[in-house]
Amino acid sequence: MTHDLGWGPGGQGGPAGPPPGWGPGGPPPMWGPGWGGGWTPPPPKPGVIPLGPLALGDVLGGSFSALGRHWKQLFGVALIAYGVAALVFGGVVAIAVAAVHDHVDPVFEAHYGTWHVARSDVDPVIIAGAVVLVVAMALWLVATALMYAVAPAVLQDAVLGRRSPFGAVWRKAWSRFPAVLGTLAAQWGVVLAATLLFVALMVAGLLAGSAHRELPVLLMVGFTLSTLALTPVGIWLWVRFAFAPAAAVLENQGPVEALRRSSRLVKGAWWRTFGILALVAVISGVIGYFVQLPFTYGGLFAAMPLAMSSHSAGAAVGAVVVLVVLYLVGTVISQFLTTTLPQLGAGLLYIDQRIRREELAPGLARAAGVPPAAAAPAGSW
Repeated sequence: MTHDLGWGPGGQGGPAGPPPGWGPGGPPPMWGPGWGGGWTPPPPKPGVIPLGPLALGDVLGGSFSALGRHWKQLFGVALIAYGVAALVFGGVVAIAVAAVHDHVDPVFEAHYGTWHVARSDVDPVIIAGAVVLVVAMALWLVATALMYAVAPAVLQDAVLGRRSPFGAVWRKAWSRFPAVLGTLAAQWGVVLAATLLFVALMVAGLLAGSAHRELPVLLMVGFTLSTLALTPVGIWLWVRFAFAPAAAVLENQGPVEALRRSSRLVKGAWWRTFGILALVAVISGVIGYFVQLPFTYGGLFAAMPLAMSSHSAGAAVGAVVVLVVLYLVGTVISQFLTTTLPQLGAGLLYIDQRIRREELAPGLARAAGVPPAAAAPAGSW
């Protein structure tokens, strides 16, 4: 779908007139007096959602339907995203361990005593750990951005009932990946900057009138207070910019414009958006947890007999490999569900807001090749 099909800013599809054969007032009355006028047909449903204002059940059902119909495309991109990230992270960890191998034993071995360790051994280990942490965060951001880009790319055809070949989904998601990455980086940057500033001010204020011996307690107090203060801000930003990935993919918006577009669409519907997004996130988290459980305990039960059957090093290594492989398989599937389902829900809410505010439904109906029906009344979820 392109902008001329109603996906561009402002809902260029425009309002739809009555179907052929009906007068200006729409379809003829179906009921006699006392039933409150004519009968309004339900909106068409060529794909995973009806082309009208969505209720909570429509968002939940549409998210699961899109996942069920297009799981191969979604899971294929997830394997690429998380697989490449895991390989790069493993390489970085191997390089870091090799670089500080000679300094690890003096820092962590018990026979070196307490914390009286040479700084020449401590500094390389701390630097290597910090580098690994930064790389891990960057890889997670990149993989998440790719998954955030593929969900709207799938919905672009799912709402019209069209097939989505993997190649077409990948090309669309990859072409908009930089914009989606920019939106996520901007959000993370704002939250991180606010967190660092608040913690710095809190600690500085606490230290101003206190002795240095109380530094650990003051740091803990500052961290707790900053977390309590910044959590509402983080939730507000999460909801306000929830539609940015969909805007970046479906409207070809840049990062800044996508964030502004999301803010405009969420305005006046923050609590509804928050409630549905939170519910979808909780449902996906619960499903992901129960999906991972069999792999985790299955790995334990499979590894225990192998480890106990022999005291050789080979048996121990084999047990660890079985345990790690099954755990990683469960983690990938769980992460796939907990990332994809909320983004499908956010994409459907984005479409819902455009249907309600910009009359996107007629354009979608024309793109799907079905006559646009009168939109269903906008009800509360």
